[in-house]
Amino acid sequence: MEPTRVTSRPSNRVATRSKAHSLPPFLRRFAREEDGVIVAFSVYFMLIILFVGAVGVDVMRFESQRSKLQHTLDQAVLAAADLDQLSPPAQVVADYFEKAGLTNAELLTTVVDEGLNYREVTATAREVMPTQLSHMLGLAEMTAPAASAAEERVDSVEISMVLDVSGSMDGSRITRLRPAAISFVDTVLALSDAEDVSISIVPYATQVAAGETLLNQFNRTDSHNYSHCLNFNASDFSTTTMTPASSGSRTYEQTQHFDVFTYSNDPQGLSDEPGSGSWWRHTPRYHTEPVCHVRASSQILPLSNNTTALHGQINALEAGGNTSMDIGVKWGSALLDPSLQPVVSNLVTSNEIDSAFNGRPLDYTDPNSIKVLVVMTDGQNTDQYMVRPEFRSGNSDVYYNASNGRYAVYRNSRYYYQTSSGARMIRNYDWTWSLNSSWVRLSYQDLFARASLAWIAYYFYGDLDWNYWNNWYHYPSTSVSGSTKDNRLQDACNAAKNNGIVIYTIGFEAPWQGANELEQCASTPSHFFDVQGLEIEEAFSAIAQSISQLKLIQ
Repeated sequence: MEPTRVTSRPSNRVATRSKAHSLPPFLRRFAREEDGVIVAFSVYFMLIILFVGAVGVDVMRFESQRSKLQHTLDQAVLAAADLDQLSPPAQVVADYFEKAGLTNAELLTTVVDEGLNYREVTATAREVMPTQLSHMLGLAEMTAPAASAAEERVDSVEISMVLDVSGSMDGSRITRLRPAAISFVDTVLALSDAEDVSISIVPYATQVAAGETLLNQFNRTDSHNYSHCLNFNASDFSTTTMTPASSGSRTYEQTQHFDVFTYSNDPQGLSDEPGSGSWWRHTPRYHTEPVCHVRASSQILPLSNNTTALHGQINALEAGGNTSMDIGVKWGSALLDPSLQPVVSNLVTSNEIDSAFNGRPLDYTDPNSIKVLVVMTDGQNTDQYMVRPEFRSGNSDVYYNASNGRYAVYRNSRYYYQTSSGARMIRNYDWTWSLNSSWVRLSYQDLFARASLAWIAYYFYGDLDWNYWNNWYHYPSTSVSGSTKDNRLQDACNAAKNNGIVIYTIGFEAPWQGANELEQCASTPSHFFDVQGLEIEEAFSAIAQSISQLKLIQ
């Protein structure tokens, strides 16, 4: 057996140990310790904390600025949406930003949507912020966004249009009034939610025809159904209220149906001119023109937002009669007064007024209500006529035979009659002749409804009463003068203004006296429009556009 050989090789371990033994003792101890393996992780963790802290600082700055930006934008749109705000809404938002000191903020958009009874403002903004520490992570800036919207809305807009349809409006004036008034209606309804706006049309001449349905809501003395107007006392013009039958015992005097203007005995308006003679018989043929109009277009259209009905009423307006601005304003303001809530409720029940308007007119203290009176005339107040008390009821001494259309008068124990239609009364020489069952005695109400005072005076009493013109044309009626009506008009206007009703007035080619009364009636001189010709449409348009700012002057 051969002997085992052992070859000697250098030992790395020995060499390693030799190097290790060559290190200082504290390093040899450190090399043997295993706790040092977390140092690298600790360093990394500390760096992460530093970066997170840096981001946190920038985030807190970002949130602080974003909150300030949002708060400023919220306040800006609230102020801009305020209906009391005079300045343009977009300018209000911009001013808020400038005064807030947001030098790095940028106002991106401002959108304004406004109408007759509302204003909505929507705005967006942003602020770009340079970072203080986060840029070490590559985030050089942060952008703070903000968006806000605000709206103010008035839930009720109540308007009364008081329109002159007196005789002087005939021709080009009423032709120009119609499209101007229609344009006003369309503009007002387009500037708002239609269900929020109610418009009443109040045509006026010598009187205001309320219409049968509306007039039946009030107690009246000596009532009749020939026409539907009321005579107001002087004290009635010092208040906007009226008293419905369901709310009290007040009884109004109904205007009697009579004609002081024409020479006619045809209640259908088809009368012929009488023969030659005195001045009143030289005038052209006239239709019967009662003090209280009976045309449907001359009657009040209460609380409507129906464009078809409103357009139809305006397009059908006809001219005739005297001018009574005071009565027009009285009815116009009453239709804005909460005292007529029971009336509106009843008319809603009978489907005369849309149910959306139940509860109107709203109280004057309601913050969500705007009440507007628009008054137009081309003239000035003239005489208003009324029947004297002794002629308001009871029987006349006139009889009528429907079978032949003839009249007879019983006077001084004798009968007088017409020999033919349109003839004057003659003495009855046939003592055997008497009234039979075909003859019906007419009450004063029936008589005045059939013939004008001039016709009655001339044909019935011309040969029977030497003072017939005074006794039967002048005396049966009394009147209120234009100057007295001017005072009543101002009382009515002041009562409306004292309740916060805003009054716009339009003098359409009106004389000085009428224009002066309208200017005094208006809420301010700037609410009065003195116009000529086609300018009337511009006046109505300006009023419609400005109603959205009405709360500024209340």
